[in-house]
Formats: sequence, structure tokens, C-alpha cells
Amino acid sequence: MGFQSVPFDKKSIDDILEKSGIPLGTASIREMNRIINTIEKQLNVRYIRMEFGIPGLPVNPIAIEAEIEALRNNLAHIYPPFDGIPLLKEATKDFIKAFMNFDVPSHCCVPTNGSMQGGFISMGLAGRRFPERDTILFLDPGFPVNKLQCKVWGYGNDSIDLYDHRGDKLLKAVEERFATGKIGGIMYNSPNNPSWVVLKEYELEGIGKLCSRYRVMAIEDLAYFGMDFRHDYGIPHQPPYQPTVAHYTDQYIVLISSSKMFSYAGQRIAMAIISPNLFNETSKNLLTYFGTDNLGHAFVHGGMYPMTSGVSHSSQYGLAALLRASVNGQYKFTDFVREYERRAKGMKKAFLNNGFTLVYDNDLGEPLADGFYFTVAYPGRDGCRLLEELVYYGVSAISLVTTGSSRTEGIRACVSLTKMEDIPELTYRLETFHHEH
Repeated sequence: MGFQSVPFDKKSIDDILEKSGIPLGTASIREMNRIINTIEKQLNVRYIRMEFGIPGLPVNPIAIEAEIEALRNNLAHIYPPFDGIPLLKEATKDFIKAFMNFDVPSHCCVPTNGSMQGGFISMGLAGRRFPERDTILFLDPGFPVNKLQCKVWGYGNDSIDLYDHRGDKLLKAVEERFATGKIGGIMYNSPNNPSWVVLKEYELEGIGKLCSRYRVMAIEDLAYFGMDFRHDYGIPHQPPYQPTVAHYTDQYIVLISSSKMFSYAGQRIAMAIISPNLFNETSKNLLTYFGTDNLGHAFVHGGMYPMTSGVSHSSQYGLAALLRASVNGQYKFTDFVREYERRAKGMKKAFLNNGFTLVYDNDLGEPLADGFYFTVAYPGRDGCRLLEELVYYGVSAISLVTTGSSRTEGIRACVSLTKMEDIPELTYRLETFHHEH
């Protein structure tokens, strides 16, 4: 079949790992990526790469042509507006109405350098709105860097694991944390990285009502917008709509990333949708840290301005074109990213047929969706040991421990860089692993 023989040379891999000084079980995504790159280069082998959540699909020419046209119009020498170009703000407003079914003024739509920056600024505001509410609550597992962002702000963080808390149990746990008076914001993504569970409508409703009651900011990171492929969220102005907490509270900042849904990751652009109520809110405590007591002004002039002075001018035109094409039906982005669903089905089958089990294995009684991520375990091994053994068989991932999960037995697999033609080789490697273990 032409597959590379596994296991690879263990002594050579052990030497590389020892020189790196990084334990695989607790390696960050970037650290794992660097280690596997080194092994591939020195041993002249190829891994099935599941550690890095890099989009594995090309960007649509609509965005490329819009950027080129913007540059041809001599925009490269002009600083972009801190709060975004009007064309993008209007396109975002229309996109929100078409695919999420709520209204927001265009001035509340602010481009950020990826959802990473949007989340960072949002956390900063959430922890400074009220004195002594400087703790961010995370629904885990989650993207590891968000915890680092929280740490950089000097905030505390609390966690509720979705493995043990769904439905009424989740809402009860959230209210218990809010009632302490220490929580400034709650952050989550849905579909979830890495478990791919999706919060149900009544869970979002409950979280929204609690945020309103306790005046806690909901930071909703929709990094995988429309990618719960059990539903078709890609038809404008027609249900079903992408679920959002924004239907149930005015205490929200919703982050919409272009990285996965549009494969536009390299341009580092996302949109922060700030509740009109929050945008107009004033807080004396913000004045001390952001130079203004107005929250919307603090986001733009206290956050975007001192950090990056806005978002790349041409990429704003590219994203505006993608949003507009989606709204007018020219481009159905959900059909494009369904490739990840196909890959996930094939990859999961390869794991499950060879002794592995899903860690986060159901979605509040429903079968888990197939999407960008999934989580697996192997009997008798924790996630750290499993990674250490899989590396010899040319398979890379990250430990669930690094995502804040309480499930130490598992690893996170990303499907984006594994093409359909790679699945037979993945199957062979897992079959060999299973046979030898």
C-alpha cells in the first residue's frame, strides 16, 4: 500500500524528546507542533497531524479578489479605523440578522485581530466593570490560551467541566459561581473545542438569564460558527439559526471568527458583536484602566487602539466580501466546511475500530456531532502516556489536560490536516498500535 512502516525508530525519537526538554503529556499545541516537525525532518517520516487546529481548506477567491482590489485602490498606506471600516460593519450587521436572527447596530460590530484579541479585550472589560469581580468562569474543556489571557490580565479563573455538567446541572453550577459575587464574565465556545459538544437552546437561555440577573458578561466565542453539521445553518434568513446567548440577555459580547468558517485564519480577523446595552454602559471602574467610563469606547479606544490600532485594512475588505456573499446566497459557507464532517467520520471509525473510545461521547443524550475536533482514550492509559506511545506510530495530538478538562485519560484530535486519502494510513497505524498494545 506504500504506507510508512511503524513504529518509527524509538531511540531516535526518545533522543529528540529528551533534547526538547518538553514532556509530551503537558506540551502546548505549539510545543507539540515544533517537536513533531523536528521528528519528521530528522527521521524523514510523515505524521498524521492532529495537534494543530489549522484550517485545512483553501480560502474562497471572493475574499482574495476583494483584498487585491482594496490594495489596488491604494489603501495599503492608510491606517484602518480603530473600530473597523463601515463596509465591514454593515456587512456584519446584515450577516448577524441573516444567520443568527437578531438585530444589532453596525457601530456595535468591531473587527479584531482574530477572536483571540476579541476574547482578550472582552475579558479585560469583564474583569474591570465592577470592583472585586475579577474572576472569569470558563466552561471547560476549552482553548488553552484563553486561560493564559486571563492570567495576563491578572484575573482569577474558575471552571465548570461540561463532561459532568449539562442541562439543569450546568445552570445550577453556573448560578452557584455567579452568586459568589466574584465572577465578571463567563467564556465558552459552542461547538466546543475540543469536545465538540454543543450547548442546547435552553442551556443558552438559562445562561443568558443568569447573566442578566447577576450582570455577568457572556463572552460567546463562536469560533466554529455554523459547524454543528446536524443542522443546516447556512441558509440566510431561514431557520434553523446559529444558536446564541444574545437572544436571552443584553450582557453579551459574541465573537465570530473567520478562521474556520471561511478558512481565513492567516489574515487574523474576526468580529466582536457587542450588545447595544453593554456598548452604551458606563462604569467608573473602567475609567481607571481604559481611560473612559463607557464600555463601547473602552473596547475600541481602550482596547483596540493601544494594542494594535485596528485590523489590517485589506483583510477587512476580504471579510466584508465573504459576509456579503453569504448573506446574498452567492456563497454557502456551511457546504464548504462540511469536508471536516466527512474527515471526522472516517477518523473516528479508525480509532473506534481499534480499541479506542470517545471521551466526550454524547451531547446531552444525542449522538455527538462530527466536526473539527473529537476526543479519544485507550484502555489502561492516561492521556499523557497515550501521547507518548502514539508518537512512535506517527500520530500526534494534545492531551486533554492542557485544555482544562477533568478527563485526564483523553487526548484531543483535530481533523483539519488529515485528508480523506490519509485515513487508510491512519487506520493502518492505529491497527498496528492496537495489535502491539
